[in-house]
Amino acid sequence: MIIEQSPRSLFVRHGDAVLGKRSAVCSMVAETRAVPALRAFARDMATQWGAPEETVDALRVIATELVTNTVLHSGSPEVTLLLTVDDHTATVEVKDTGRWRMESGAAGTPEERVCGRGLHMVHAYSTACRVERTARGTAVRAELRMSRPPPDSVPAPSPAATARLQPAMAV
Repeated sequence: MIIEQSPRSLFVRHGDAVLGKRSAVCSMVAETRAVPALRAFARDMATQWGAPEETVDALRVIATELVTNTVLHSGSPEVTLLLTVDDHTATVEVKDTGRWRMESGAAGTPEERVCGRGLHMVHAYSTACRVERTARGTAVRAELRMSRPPPDSVPAPSPAATARLQPAMAV
């Protein structure tokens, strides 16, 4: 597992406004245990950054669905989740290096399908969603508007989150 995070705010100029921006990235082997681990990573980072509870919940659902799609459908050896939060927007981007493949659970009528609803859920929770498939893999980026901006101060990562995620490098 490789984790990089920026625990302090970066400032980005957008017109006359200066926006605080926080980001963290985690890469793991694309196997089923990556789903709960990356869901927890998104939750822990967004919570530490002070994102509203409804945003944290939406990020958890989006991370779960996108990572699950990579594990089930991409054939990629790894999955990478990038989480970014600024003053008004939270973004989840999941990347892989595989090629899309359909599982047998996608057959049948919509009521009979075991899978195939993940991107519909991502679209329902996000304000914008983009899927980019190339020869190098797939990147899915989902954005959410936040009801209130996170606070200016960013607490240090909690010892429990740090121990569980075993950070490799901080930037």
